[in-house]
Amino acid sequence: MNWRVSRGMALAILSVALGVGGCGFWIPKTDIPERMGRGPRAEEMFYAKISASSNREPNFDEKRQYKDQMDEKVFKYLREHPEIEQTTRYSEFRFWRQVSEGSTPGEVRALLDEPLEQTTDPALMKMKAKFHWAQISTKAKEAWTYPLGWVLYFDDKGVTDMIRRVDPHFFLTE
Repeated sequence: MNWRVSRGMALAILSVALGVGGCGFWIPKTDIPERMGRGPRAEEMFYAKISASSNREPNFDEKRQYKDQMDEKVFKYLREHPEIEQTTRYSEFRFWRQVSEGSTPGEVRALLDEPLEQTTDPALMKMKAKFHWAQISTKAKEAWTYPLGWVLYFDDKGVTDMIRRVDPHFFLTE
């Protein structure tokens, strides 16, 4: 009877060890690009910038000031470009303050400011898209990189694809 308990205990320990060891196996070692149907929101970029510069969330006054500035930028852009009201992305731009497929470079800059990096180099764009490059390469002529792993691909008219490069540190099992 004693050997059954020992054997059961050994199997339980082995199962736990394999389970814990297996978790480390499944944690990705590099970032994983994911094609996104919707792009980054202006508020998301604002939070990322404050967090990166001061290692904290924005306070009430910073949020209020940001909201006022963003309202002003969006309404100014809409006054200068009334044709956007006839597009399907109008709601995303005006209300959600979010980049969507078809957004023009001007709309993207109005919402997200200047990118961290701009490139027209196919090799660099391929490196950012990884295994999605086969679908993206048919349309993309330029890529803009933003905080939080966002990469926006443009053709001559606007955004054609959006990639979010997920940081492997988000997958830690601690």
